[in-house]
Amino acid sequence: MRRAAALSLVLASLAACADQATLPGPPPPDAVRAAVTSTAGGGEVIVSQPQTVAWNVGGWEAGNEPMAEAGGGRVVWQDASGPMMAQPLVVRAYDFGSGARSQVVRVYGDYTDAHTAGRYVVWSENGVIHLRDQATGTAWTVGPGWEPRVSADGKVAFITFERPNGRDPQNRNVAVYDVATHATRVLTRYTDAGGAEAHYPAIDGNIVAWTVVGVWPASGSWVRMMNLATGEVRELDHMDSQFLTRSSVSAGRIAWVELLADRRSAVVMLYDVATGTKRRITTSAAQPIYDARISGSLVVWEDRRNTTSTRYYNENDVYAYDLSTGREVAVATGPNHQGWPSVDGSRVVWTELANGRWEIRAATVQAVSLESLGRTVDGMLVSGEIRNRGTAQALRAFLTQATRARRAGDVAGERSALQRFAQHVRSQAGKQITNAAAARLAGMADALLRTLGG
Repeated sequence: MRRAAALSLVLASLAACADQATLPGPPPPDAVRAAVTSTAGGGEVIVSQPQTVAWNVGGWEAGNEPMAEAGGGRVVWQDASGPMMAQPLVVRAYDFGSGARSQVVRVYGDYTDAHTAGRYVVWSENGVIHLRDQATGTAWTVGPGWEPRVSADGKVAFITFERPNGRDPQNRNVAVYDVATHATRVLTRYTDAGGAEAHYPAIDGNIVAWTVVGVWPASGSWVRMMNLATGEVRELDHMDSQFLTRSSVSAGRIAWVELLADRRSAVVMLYDVATGTKRRITTSAAQPIYDARISGSLVVWEDRRNTTSTRYYNENDVYAYDLSTGREVAVATGPNHQGWPSVDGSRVVWTELANGRWEIRAATVQAVSLESLGRTVDGMLVSGEIRNRGTAQALRAFLTQATRARRAGDVAGERSALQRFAQHVRSQAGKQITNAAAARLAGMADALLRTLGG
């Protein structure tokens, strides 16, 4: 399945599942349901103007959605050569640092499920998973499987139908391939007798998460995780409803969408592996659907709170929650359909139905401080968005002045330094700073000035 959905399954008990004995119970209901709305310790969160990265040749027809995925400073997507998924499909990539577009591979199948992280791009072709090192151009076959997801260190989590003991019938299970050893490890042992099957694995480092649904006559769906280093398995969520959600993992935190008991509303949940705690992060106004994605301090999801259309491709929007500030922010709203968001650090990528085609768009979402502004300048110098070191050093000098003024309690001095920073950025836009980078830097400076009354 391409999107999380309510499934018309009659579901069964999971008592026979091999990992059941290691699963702790859920936290108390009040710990799960309390939405985080405080902005304590936070500040301004800004969203840059969206950048159109690419669009699909085959038009907007159902089945030709790019299903874009961000990671490793790039975005990858699938593109048909004509309407209605005409063969073959092409997996393409766009590098945000260089601005270069490239073709990763041609795929003779109906869906690629391409994904990227670090140096790697992974995809599926007719039930066989392939991996490519973008740094070297080397590609190799992982093996049979579906729904691959790759981590920055070269581990691929995927769904396998293999039978580990060679005999017993087996449902969908989670496996992990490691590029360092070229070995595959099957993590789960769900069988028809056990009444469960796995969907939608996600991986980052040693943490793997997945969704489980029952197979008749069971009931419910679950979100689970395993620590590859210890082999520990935890149950993070249980829903009585027949609901599938793709979880997402980043830096020891897991995000997913939970369908509530009324089966008509949902919330975004966040689990911290180190502390073993989970919490709801969406406000009461939010109406998340399908998947939640996490990278660093950002969690993103597709939201229908502003939707009035009843069309299949309705007017959904993209929202984000910044964990560092406790702020929820709209990333992409308006009359177009905006969905399937993905996130890589501060960059959010989504697919938008606009101009009679599926467009892949990107924006940065960032909590603003003098420190984050300095890190952004440094990153832009490395990426080439700031074209020479002297320009970066001049901008850094203004930020140093602002920082000194802040420490001295000199609000007027901090405001003056930030105003000169913004003026210098705008004077170099399209010259020593790319227009997109200049707009982002100036927007961050303006956000800080608003906190100072400037």
